[in-house]
Amino acid sequence: MIRNGLGKWFQRHKRIWLPLLLCLLSLTLTLLMINQSPPLTRATWIWNAKLIVSQPEEIVAFANEHQINRIYLQIKPIDIPPQAYRSFIGLASRAGIGVEALSGDPHWVFTRNQESIASLIAWVKAFNNQAPENERFQGIHVDIEPYLLPEWEQDRENIVRQWMENIEYLVAETKKDTDLLVSADLPFWIDSVQVPGDADKLSNWMLQRLDSITLMAYRNYADGPNGILSIVQRIVDDANEQKQRSVIVGVNILNSGEGPHVSFHESGTEEMANQLAVLHRALSRHPAFGGSAVHDYESWKQVSQREE
Repeated sequence: MIRNGLGKWFQRHKRIWLPLLLCLLSLTLTLLMINQSPPLTRATWIWNAKLIVSQPEEIVAFANEHQINRIYLQIKPIDIPPQAYRSFIGLASRAGIGVEALSGDPHWVFTRNQESIASLIAWVKAFNNQAPENERFQGIHVDIEPYLLPEWEQDRENIVRQWMENIEYLVAETKKDTDLLVSADLPFWIDSVQVPGDADKLSNWMLQRLDSITLMAYRNYADGPNGILSIVQRIVDDANEQKQRSVIVGVNILNSGEGPHVSFHESGTEEMANQLAVLHRALSRHPAFGGSAVHDYESWKQVSQREE
């Protein structure tokens, strides 16, 4: 009797419980996807590679203190011997920190300079082939920024075409016989640049080819007009449909001289931590959100010491 009664009730009220059941199922699947995603990145850049020789333990201790789990480390083969890189990567690896090879130049946008890109890839591959697994670079991270060149305003479509060609070259050559990650620093406004001869955004094109992008969203507040969230939201929304954990949001603590609103240099590390917490809370439900990065280690450390 009870079973028959319940069956009739469910039949009469299926317009109510069926949508609720579907919503619950969708929520459960979403939570499972989030839980199975890679951990969020907390990264920083090290442009002064000599620091890994003079203060490797200090760098790793600072990284642990600030929950950094990824370092973009500049490659300077002339100044830094391979053994110094191996030693530092091993130290970082034991602390749970991945290291990516960092390099780039605005002139790398030109296809005539593909040799520079090829040299970086060859150096990283040769380095990894000679290093134990825990002392290898996990990826290649490029910072090209062609919009700093006068040609960006003079012949933008041509520059964008060459940039795309070089990114395709970078990815194809890096991925040959390796599982190295390939990522790049990109401006937050890259979604306003169109792929030449196509209706697609350049940001989408980059997301389809790179393992991740680090957006240079250099503002010192998360909420509000022109804040970090507002300037990255469109790209994060677009990326949600493409790739999990693919968009890392970068902030600046370097004293750049570009104005007070682009850096945490004056407002300090506590305020930066507060704003990054706001950022993470707001974007954590987005599958594409990959974490945050602070530019750069040396400036971050200097501001921290100033506050002591």
